[in-house]
Amino acid sequence: MQQSSIAEYLAPEAHEQGIQQGIRQGAQETIRENILETLAFRLQPEVAQIFKPALESIDDLQRLKQLFRDAMQVETSEEFTQALNENDN
Repeated sequence: MQQSSIAEYLAPEAHEQGIQQGIRQGAQETIRENILETLAFRLQPEVAQIFKPALESIDDLQRLKQLFRDAMQVETSEEFTQALNENDN
């Protein structure tokens, strides 16, 4: 007679959730890096770094994707600031 603990029962599910969370966090970090690289290319590297703290505080993958699209189109730091603030609502 073998008894399973709740931990053994939940372990595979918890493991899968951990994997999914890691994938999501990796995707978020990649998009953040892409946004900063795009801003550095379109504007200036120093300007791009100004946005790093704000971008690091965003956990919504869809919002980051939209900001990446915005970064590809902006011509000034003010335009990206506006996009960042619009997405904040």
